[in-house]
Amino acid sequence: MTKLGALIIGVILGGAIIYSAPLVIQRLGGGDYMSHMAEHHGQHGGNGMMHDEMNMPMLNGKNTTQDEVDDLRALFTNHLDITRSVEMLPNGIRTVTETENAALRDALVSHVSVMIARVDAGDDPEIPIQSLMLTPIFEGGNTITTEINPTEMGVEVIQTSTDPKVVEALQKHANEVSDLAARGMDAVHEQMMSRSH
Repeated sequence: MTKLGALIIGVILGGAIIYSAPLVIQRLGGGDYMSHMAEHHGQHGGNGMMHDEMNMPMLNGKNTTQDEVDDLRALFTNHLDITRSVEMLPNGIRTVTETENAALRDALVSHVSVMIARVDAGDDPEIPIQSLMLTPIFEGGNTITTEINPTEMGVEVIQTSTDPKVVEALQKHANEVSDLAARGMDAVHEQMMSRSH
């Protein structure tokens, strides 16, 4: 059985899993955002761009599967159904991400599982809108220990690292994910626009 298969079965059965790779609940940044914006967005009236909420082409990375893209799309389009809490630890983070929406919960658990496996394999999908904080997380994945505990409505993740730079990236990314849960694609657009100045 693969690590990913064991992880998913463990989550479904409600057991705690210790895994030495980071959680990534949302992938946000990188790439040439402005050219992607011009290619995939149309002008709406005279005051700006309108995001392609149906297709969300910027969720496709260099080797993402359709299931991965579908999970990300579900998380973005239903972000208001997600609740999150983040606790900063001296050497990492503790997050709880939950939803009452059963289908969305399936997408959440799937996304967490797949991204942990990707980091463990050093397989960065390079999604155009992924966060810059994910680079040190992928690069320092061998310094991260992740504990995953299913909750009634989602998943608790505790991540720690022996590398201070990775700890900083985990903490900043945890806050970014919370902003995504609160504001969806608006948070992504704001983050990407800030890089172009």
